[in-house]
Amino acid sequence: MTQLVERDAEVRALERSLVRLGAGQGGVVVLDGGAGAGKTALLKRVRRLAVDRGYAVLSARAAELEREFAFGVVRQLFEPVLPTAGPERARLFSGAARTAEGLFGAADQTVAPSSSYAVLNGLYWLLVTLAERATPVLLVDDVHWADLPSLRFLGFLARRLDSCAALLVVTTRSADHGEDGLADDLLAADDLTLLRPRNLSGRAVAELVRRELGPDAHEEFCAACHALTGGNPLFVRELLRVLVTDGVRPTADGAAAVAAAGPDAIRWYVTARLRRQPPHVRAVARAVAVLGDDVALAEVAAQAGVPAAEAASAAARLTHEGIFDRADPPAFVHAVVRDIALTLIPVEELGPEHERAARVLLEAGRPVTRVAAHLLRTTPAGVADRVGLLATAAGQAFRHGAPENAAVFLDRARAEPPPPAQRAEVSRQLGNCRAHHLALAEADDHLREALALADGGRQRALCAYSLARFRNACGAPREAVPLLVQALADLAGAEDPGLELEVEAELIGMARADLGGRAELVRRLAAFGRRPGRPQAVLDSQAALEAVLAGRPAGEAIALARSALAGDVLTPERCGLWAAVHTLLVTDQLDEADRRMQRALDTAVDRGLLLPMGIVRGYLARIAYLRGDLAQAAEHLELGTAAAPPPNIGLPILEATAAEVHLEHDRPPDAATVLASGVLGDDRPPHSSAHLWLLGARTRLRLAQGDHVRALADAEICRRSYERWAPGELWDVPWRLLAARAHLAAARPAEATALIGEQVRLARDFGVPRHLAVALRAAAGPAEPPAARRHLEEAVELLRAAPARLELAHALADLGRLQLRGGDRSTARATIRRAAELALECHAQALADRLTAGLATKGGRPPRLRVTGVSALTPSERRVAQLAADALTNRQIAERLYVTEKTVEAHLSRAFRKLDVRSRTQLVSRLTTGPRL
Repeated sequence: MTQLVERDAEVRALERSLVRLGAGQGGVVVLDGGAGAGKTALLKRVRRLAVDRGYAVLSARAAELEREFAFGVVRQLFEPVLPTAGPERARLFSGAARTAEGLFGAADQTVAPSSSYAVLNGLYWLLVTLAERATPVLLVDDVHWADLPSLRFLGFLARRLDSCAALLVVTTRSADHGEDGLADDLLAADDLTLLRPRNLSGRAVAELVRRELGPDAHEEFCAACHALTGGNPLFVRELLRVLVTDGVRPTADGAAAVAAAGPDAIRWYVTARLRRQPPHVRAVARAVAVLGDDVALAEVAAQAGVPAAEAASAAARLTHEGIFDRADPPAFVHAVVRDIALTLIPVEELGPEHERAARVLLEAGRPVTRVAAHLLRTTPAGVADRVGLLATAAGQAFRHGAPENAAVFLDRARAEPPPPAQRAEVSRQLGNCRAHHLALAEADDHLREALALADGGRQRALCAYSLARFRNACGAPREAVPLLVQALADLAGAEDPGLELEVEAELIGMARADLGGRAELVRRLAAFGRRPGRPQAVLDSQAALEAVLAGRPAGEAIALARSALAGDVLTPERCGLWAAVHTLLVTDQLDEADRRMQRALDTAVDRGLLLPMGIVRGYLARIAYLRGDLAQAAEHLELGTAAAPPPNIGLPILEATAAEVHLEHDRPPDAATVLASGVLGDDRPPHSSAHLWLLGARTRLRLAQGDHVRALADAEICRRSYERWAPGELWDVPWRLLAARAHLAAARPAEATALIGEQVRLARDFGVPRHLAVALRAAAGPAEPPAARRHLEEAVELLRAAPARLELAHALADLGRLQLRGGDRSTARATIRRAAELALECHAQALADRLTAGLATKGGRPPRLRVTGVSALTPSERRVAQLAADALTNRQIAERLYVTEKTVEAHLSRAFRKLDVRSRTQLVSRLTTGPRL
C-alpha cells in the first residue's frame, strides 16, 4: 500500500503495543501528523493485526460536521458490539454501566438525567465487562474532531488503562487540537506511545512512482512528484491516480508538466475527478459529504434525490475511482477528500442541504441530536419546527450528561428565533444548562432574560422559580425569596398543585436561609402545613431545626430530623435537606450526618448536580472537623473549593471550616487570607445563615490575633444575626464564649463569667455533651483551681463518649496543664501524653508538638508518639476500607468511587497493613472497635 512505504518503525511500534496488550498491559498510541500523512493507513494496519490476534476491534471515525452529536464517537465504538436485548445486554449494563445504557437506546427512549462523570464511569465499566469476553482494541480516526463528551471518555479511559487491558489507538492532527485541550489529555497518558509519521523521502516517492507508472520513470519526473506533494502520502497517491488516468508519461518532459501544476494541483485533480462524474454520482458524493460517513445507502439516496439502486451503483463507482473507501455504507477515502467534496457545494446551498439532511435523518429514525447537528448549520429563519427539534435534542443531550452540547442546541434555537410563546422557555432551559456546567454569568443572563420574556402565569412562575433556585445556589437567598413569592402568585389558579407544592417547599427553605426571612418563613410554614399532599419531610426538617434553635432537648430535634430524612425524599438540590442535616450536625449525630452527606454526594455525582457540590463538600468538611479529623476535612475542603467557583452557596461553609482548620494548625495568617478574600471579606455583614459559621471563624481569628475589640464586635454581630434569624437562645456558633474570651482579654472577668454561665446553663438543658464540654472548658479559664479542675474533669468525661476527638484532646491538654500547676506531675504527664496522642490521631500536629515540647521542658524526655490503627489511614484508604467492611466487592467499590479496581486493591492493601488485618472479617472488627475519626 502506498501509505505504508517508509512506515516500518511505526508498524513495529504498533506491533509492540499489541504484544504488550496480549500480556495484559493496556496503553495509548497516538498517531500525530498532518492531513494525508498516512495515519489512517496505519490505523487500518492495526485493525488487521488486532483481528489476526483475536482481539475485539471497536472503531470510530470523527468528523468536523458532527462535533455536536453528543457521544457520537462513543456510539460508533460500542453500538456494533452491543446486543439489542436479552440477558447478555443486561449483564453488560449491570452495576455502574447502567448509567450509560441510555446512550445506546432507541432515539425516543426516556432516560434519567445523569452526570457526565457518571456516564463516563458507566462507559468504562461497560468496556471492562466487554473485555471479559475478548481483549478490546479501540481505534479512533481524526480524534481532534470528536465531540466533547466522547473526547472526555477517551481521556477518562486513558487514565485507567493500567487496570483495563485495552489498547486505544487514535489519529490526530496536533495543529487542530481544540482550545478545550481534551485531545491533549491523551498525550498525558502514562502508557503513551507517540508516533509522528513523517512525509515520504524522495527515494520513497520515486519507488511509488515507478510502481505505478513503470520502472523506467525518469529521476527528474520522480523529483518533480516529490517537490509537488512534499512527500505527503495522500497527495502522492492522488497525484499518481490522476497521472495514470490522464496517461502522463514519466519522462523528463512529463516532469515539467507535473511541476507546472502548482501547489494546489492535488485539490484540483480531486475536484476534476469528481466533476467529470455523471450527475447522479456527483449527487451521491455530495450527499455523503453532507450527511457524513457510514450513513445507510437508503438515506444517502434520499438526500441525493436518486433511486436506491442508482445510489448503490454511484457509491460503487466512487469507490472504484478512489474517492470512497467503501460503497456500503459509503465513506470517503480520507477526510481531505470529503473536505474537497464539500467545497464543491455553493455556500448558498449548504444551509438547504443540511435542512434536507435533518429531514432525511429524522424520517429514518436517527437520534434527534444527530438530526439537530444539521440544523445548527442552517440559516435562522424563524421556523418553529426547528426550534422544537433543537429543544428536544438539547433535552436528550442534557439527560445524557452533555450540558455543553445541550446549550449549543438551545443557543441555535434562541437565534432562530422561537415563536413568542417558546422564547422564555428556550432561554430558561439555556440558563439551566449554563448553570449546570457552572457558566454562572451566562446562566444569570439567560434566566433573567427568560423571566423578562415570560408570558402567562405558569411560564412566569417557571422562569421565576428557575432564577430563584439559581440565585439561592449562588448564595443569595435574599434575592431568591421575592422571586418565589412572585412565582406562587403567578401559579394561583394555574391548577398545577404539584408545582405549587414544590415552589412553596423551596420558598420555605430559602426563607430559612435568609437572615431577614423569619416572618416569611413562619407565614409559609403555617400555610404549607395546611396544604393537602404536602411532603411531611419538609415540615419535619424545618421543625427539627426550630427545636435546635429554641434550645429544646436534643432528642426531640434528632427524632424530627430522622423522620425528615427517612425515605430519601429530600435530595441535595432541594432546600429541605439542609435543615435536617444541620440538625444532625448540631446535635453531634456526626456518623449519621456523614452517611447522609455521602449519599447526597453520590446522588450529586450520579445526576451531575454541580451547584450543590460546594455545600455537600462543605458539610462533609464540617463533619470531619467537628469529629476532629483534620486530614479528612482538608480533603473535602480542597475538593469542595475546586467544585464551587464563586458565587456558590457552599463557599461560606468551606471558608469557615478552612479558617478553623488553619487555626488548629497554628496558621492565623493563612486563616486571615481565606477570610479576607472570602464572602465576608472587607468586614461585609452577614445576610445568609450560611454566613454564621464564617462569622464565628472570623471572631476566633481576631481573638488569635489579639484583637479583642473587633472580636467582641463580631460576637455582637453574631448575636444580633441569630436573634433576627430564629427564636431561642442556644445556637451552634457559641458567640457567648467568643465574647467571653474577648472580655477576659480586656480584663473584664465579670462580664466573661456571666456569659459563660449562661452558655453552661443552656447547654445542660440542650443535652449534647460537646456543647456542654466546650462551655465547661471556657468556664475553667476564669475559675479558681478547684472549680476549674471540676469543670475540666466533667468536660473530659462528657467527651470520652462523644465523637469530638480533637475537642477531647484540648480538654485533656487543659486538664493536664492544671494538674501540673497543682503539683500532680505523674498524673499530669499521663493526661498530657494522652492529649498529644489524640492530637496526633486527629492530624493536629501543631497541638501535638506543643504538648510534647511542654512535657520536655518540665523535666523529662518527650514521649515518642506514633499514629497507628484507623487513625493512620489516609482519607482515601479509610473510605475504601469502610466500603469493603460494608461487604462491597472491589469492583463495586471502584464503581462507587469512580476509580479502577487496581486503585482499590492498592488502597486496601495499605489499609490491611496499617490495621494489621488479613481478612475482611478482621477489617470489619477493627473499623468497628477503633476510634471513629
